[in-house]
Amino acid sequence: MIKNLESELGYTEKGGGYTKFGDWYSKNVDHSYDFSNAAWCDMFLVWGATKAGVAKQVGKFAYTPSHAAFFKKHKAFDAEPAPGALVFYDWSGGKSIGGIDHVGIVTKVDGGRIHTIEGNVDGQFVKRKVRDQDSVVGYGHPEKVPIGRKPAAAPARQSGDHTGADTAAMAYTRPAPADGPPVELWGAFGAVAFLVISLLVFLKHGRATRGEGR
Repeated sequence: MIKNLESELGYTEKGGGYTKFGDWYSKNVDHSYDFSNAAWCDMFLVWGATKAGVAKQVGKFAYTPSHAAFFKKHKAFDAEPAPGALVFYDWSGGKSIGGIDHVGIVTKVDGGRIHTIEGNVDGQFVKRKVRDQDSVVGYGHPEKVPIGRKPAAAPARQSGDHTGADTAAMAYTRPAPADGPPVELWGAFGAVAFLVISLLVFLKHGRATRGEGR
């Protein structure tokens, strides 16, 4: 994402405030409004994120307070600067998300100062900036947003693993006792013994019945 944004360093808005980033946003993100002449600091970042394939983690917003709220919702908004984090400013020095005026992306942290790339800065440019943090409301961390990530690959199957059909088989195959035949064999022995005992009782009863009739 940062490489994409770096490629636009020096870009300046055109007559009437037109930018290709606002025009792109209208055509690809929000068709309900013509953003081609709108304030574009956030749309510039969304453009770079989309081109890098990380827009789901970064978010797609033109309004900076809504963008910061997106990170807060996903527990990815704090006061810790880091390369790759979006930095949200309130030029009046406030710390409320509702008062945010501007956004950029951090490329380097140097003590208490941050190095950034920002669009719509110093009037109408894409530029690198070095700032203190007096006007920072907070930082949004895309890597902490759990949206759009591919699920972790299943671990490689190893000897002794039981997955899929093997799991069903395990439900019906119990291990053998330590000092004897499998549990299933004990069940078979019990059934045979029951039949033998029943037969002996039947034969005994039959002999007794015949004896009484004599």
